[in-house]
Amino acid sequence: MPNLNSRCPGAAWPDYQGGGLLNLMQTLSWELGGPDLGYPPLASGALAGIGRHRHVCLLLIDGLGAAQLRRLGPESRLRLLQRATLSSVFPPTTTAAVTTVLTGRPPAAHGLIGWHQLHGEEIIAPLPLYVRHPAGSASTPRRLADSLFAAPPLFEHFSRPAFLMLPEDICDSPCSRHHAGSSLRLPYRDSEDAFVQLTARLNSPAPAFHYLYLRQLDALMHELGPEDEAAERLLAELDNDVGRLLQAAKQNDAAVIAIADHGFTAAPAAQWVDVDAYPELYGLLARPLSGETRMTYCHVKPGCAARFLELARERLGHACWAEPSAALLEAGVFGPGPAHPDLARRCGDVTLIAKPGWNLRDTLAGERKFQEAGMHAGVHPDEMEIPLSVYRP
Repeated sequence: MPNLNSRCPGAAWPDYQGGGLLNLMQTLSWELGGPDLGYPPLASGALAGIGRHRHVCLLLIDGLGAAQLRRLGPESRLRLLQRATLSSVFPPTTTAAVTTVLTGRPPAAHGLIGWHQLHGEEIIAPLPLYVRHPAGSASTPRRLADSLFAAPPLFEHFSRPAFLMLPEDICDSPCSRHHAGSSLRLPYRDSEDAFVQLTARLNSPAPAFHYLYLRQLDALMHELGPEDEAAERLLAELDNDVGRLLQAAKQNDAAVIAIADHGFTAAPAAQWVDVDAYPELYGLLARPLSGETRMTYCHVKPGCAARFLELARERLGHACWAEPSAALLEAGVFGPGPAHPDLARRCGDVTLIAKPGWNLRDTLAGERKFQEAGMHAGVHPDEMEIPLSVYRP
């Protein structure tokens, strides 16, 4: 990505050729008797032969990027077991990255590329499944799900039963139901309950794959920031839970893999830009912003893309890099093809990629002005780099 690297100095872009989350899923599928997804395997040998164990557990700790693990838990079990640093996908955010884990497909193929994204003529939030724009839409979550979730689930194709352990409020969501496929979904109340359930399942003599999604750290770092002492304490608690799990893993021939979907960066209150406060710029948009506050898709009125790009660089250049969305597609930042048929349209005409520390937003009627202390989905290394920790008995 030489052109993007020169225009966005210091940016970290995803690796789909052997050092990223997509490659990990290709290797895991091979190891567990699943399909060849058609992507390069993980260059690291960290997962070689892992399918020989009776149980394989995949822990996805939402938000625990490599930088956060290094800073918040330098002596933690997870850090001591770290075997590699991988890249997430683009954008490095839960919607895109967790869908890659659950389907084994890159964002280019599964088509989920932001917290908010264009779907048909509406701007929706794919995970909670609501319509942001237009107001008063009659679309229901079921109708949205039926037309939105396109990539087939991966885990149901493994040669051993797969179990997905999910927070109880999302365990039966349309997103969870689609991406679990025929695999069993198991709800949990809190992280203690999750680890108790998972530990008990390792007592089974039958080989199985166990996926545990943990979102607590992500929620806290959004609220308080990735450097807060509360994040350090929560990671220590999670690490103790992992330690107890490893004791059971040792007794039951269970391998444990721990990854994240993305990292984090601090979001100073003074560095939030209201794009709708620039009427000469915002007035060129055909619809509200979509994407994320650290990476924003702009759908521009016909014939206005060049002027919008020029104005964005002039007015917002201190806070972001403005790039034609076609340049990102050409560079392959969303991953290898074949591409989802709506990918280019969902990216809009111009993408605003926030510089370190900055966030971009607009606020629609009836919305509260969004602001949090920690964010992700941009191209800072702290957002893009994720750890790969592996335990084998």
